[in-house]
Amino acid sequence: ERRTRTPFLETLGHQDDYSHAQHPQDWPYQEKVIGWAARPLSAQFAPGDFQPGYRAAWWTDAAYRTTAKPPIDLFCGSANTCDPDLISEDATNYTGGGPCLLPGESSHALYLKCWYHQPATWKDCGARAECGFALHRFNGTYPEQPDANNYPPSCAPELPAGTLIVDDVPNGTTPAGSADRTCHASGSSGAFRLSFATPSGKIDLHQIGAGYGNHFWFSHTYLNTTPTAQRLATTGTWTLDSTRRGWMRVWVHLPDHGAHTRQARYVVGGTDSTSPARVKPQRVMRNKWVSLGAFNFTGAPTVSLSNLTRQSGLKADVELDGDGTEDVAWDAVGFEPLGTPPATQMVAMGDSYSSGEAVTEGGGDDYYPETDYDSKNRPKTRDACHRSTKSWSRQATLPGRTKSVGELADTKNPSLDYQFVACSGARHYNIIGPGQSGEPGQLEQGYLDQHTTLVTLSIGGNDMRFAEVVAQCILGPKCYDMSLQSVNPDTGQYIDGESTEELGVWAKKWAKDTVRPRLVSTLKQIHERAPNARIVLMGYPRLIDGNGNCVPGLEATETNWLNNVADMLAEEMATAVTEANTRHAANAVFSDPRDEFAGKAACGNPESLNAVVVTGHSKADSFPNSGKSFHPKIAGARLYADSLESTLNAG
Repeated sequence: ERRTRTPFLETLGHQDDYSHAQHPQDWPYQEKVIGWAARPLSAQFAPGDFQPGYRAAWWTDAAYRTTAKPPIDLFCGSANTCDPDLISEDATNYTGGGPCLLPGESSHALYLKCWYHQPATWKDCGARAECGFALHRFNGTYPEQPDANNYPPSCAPELPAGTLIVDDVPNGTTPAGSADRTCHASGSSGAFRLSFATPSGKIDLHQIGAGYGNHFWFSHTYLNTTPTAQRLATTGTWTLDSTRRGWMRVWVHLPDHGAHTRQARYVVGGTDSTSPARVKPQRVMRNKWVSLGAFNFTGAPTVSLSNLTRQSGLKADVELDGDGTEDVAWDAVGFEPLGTPPATQMVAMGDSYSSGEAVTEGGGDDYYPETDYDSKNRPKTRDACHRSTKSWSRQATLPGRTKSVGELADTKNPSLDYQFVACSGARHYNIIGPGQSGEPGQLEQGYLDQHTTLVTLSIGGNDMRFAEVVAQCILGPKCYDMSLQSVNPDTGQYIDGESTEELGVWAKKWAKDTVRPRLVSTLKQIHERAPNARIVLMGYPRLIDGNGNCVPGLEATETNWLNNVADMLAEEMATAVTEANTRHAANAVFSDPRDEFAGKAACGNPESLNAVVVTGHSKADSFPNSGKSFHPKIAGARLYADSLESTLNAG
């Protein structure tokens, strides 16, 4: 043990230091016991309620707690042939090399036998009361506490009538647990089977009395290219025990805890879909059924899910989901017979303008919780995609409908299947390539196939580097005469030692020569995945109305120039759609929201698009300026929905 060690779990300044638990071998067992007695571990008493796992011992003086660790030389003296003056960091076991004065040859009978057999006292536990005192939470007369009911199970299916549910336990099984929270015997219309690459996978498999029917399994995710993944790979497969075929919508139940991965890759078997693998983030933090989509089953219906993930993005060292710490859960699945395909199979893709950044009450009340998650202790679990329940794709009402997309989706209407994969901050390569916030790329998530009928997306604003350009205009004078550090347009990585031309010259060239061809490529690849879909490329509004006087640091000439850049980008986006249709028959259309936002952008009246926002941050937000800055509010998302409706109604 280190001679200069502090007490276990205590810093030199006598504060808590739980990092000691990462290298406990530096303290003897007895000191670890005292350290844990003084500083309990944290335990979860209820969802979100963390308290000390037991009552800490106490001392009459904080200094006495520190000296619970005995002096380093207490057990070294003439009684055991030990010289305390020879205790040092570089001491050895050789003769004369350390405090033990006995022979240092391993062949000698007395080798290292400086054992201590006498009583030792270093505190006055009597008159001075220097010793610690136990605090017993429960004495012999304390009544037994009633069972808690944290994470109550979901017993009702909450799915459309006739849905066939395959549970994760055999039909007729009643999971063990308190009678106060039982869902009684399982009613399963099929079988669930777990398979393991090696027996080691069984060690990392756990079960919890919660979720649907009061039982689910969970393991941990591992990156598929690692040796650990090959050893611990686990796959769960649900098989419907029915001869039913044809169109069915597939639902999966996500439990309110024990489900964290952003890369749950469900593979739907027995269908004619060109994209049977669908990815869902599991951290929904409530018992919830989510749709994998509608499928035409031509064979036996199955769904399988493994605990293996893939590299999620360009910054894998930050965003990696697969190091054995994120939970992946297997609960129940449902097969909803439809008879005919949904009239609309819609996928909403794109960047923050599509996801609904800022389209929320409060800090982030309307964001889906799995897309607004941050942990100070585990930053790589952060998800800031910020998909909003009030985004424009959900607010819009499609032609021939009387209810909005959001209303139809939330009520599980069989005429619509809606999938939402847009993510704040996305550039074109996050659509067609690696994703962000730990989620796979938007195409890779798998929701486009030959049955998709409508794709909506906004993309290009981040490729145009709008956020950086606006920041330059706010922070410096005459931003159009300034420049930015150059980036690789296909990765977003900065190029050392290179800068753009003056922004006033650069913007038009970049929009035409860099952004436009990448939009064409993106539309082409979406069309290849969804050849029968109408693709709506949504544009961007002019960001600022008037002279921009509500934005500190922004000059009138800069405001005019920024709005001209928005016009440049709109022109190139419209041209990209024309080019994609001409060259690739992409069946795309450009929806231009500039008229809807006229007079209502930042500084407008009513202002439907934020200027700079420095308060009301969400859980996974940027600081000090919120990601809500220069994004549409809820009313702005409504204006976007108006633009989409106008475009679709025009045919």
